[in-house]
Amino acid sequence: MTWLDEARAVIKRYDDETPGTISLEDRKRHLRQLCPAHFRSTSWGRKVWPKACKEYLRRFEPVAKSDVAIPASHLSPLERMMRRAGV
Repeated sequence: MTWLDEARAVIKRYDDETPGTISLEDRKRHLRQLCPAHFRSTSWGRKVWPKACKEYLRRFEPVAKSDVAIPASHLSPLERMMRRAGV
């Protein structure tokens, strides 16, 4: 199991126990408190934990209406490539 897999497993357990009505700010605060000690005490853990948290929190962030409303034909080639990549 890699560091990222372990972080995802901890976050998944948290997600399974958490009701869906919690705000984004509360989820961020809970994830900061939930971080295991060995992730805080190593440089690699301090890199991996935020990455796993960002993956998890991305589901709860609101989508900007302006980004969705722009048709693909009005985007630059770089913007179209970024949209396809999901960035």
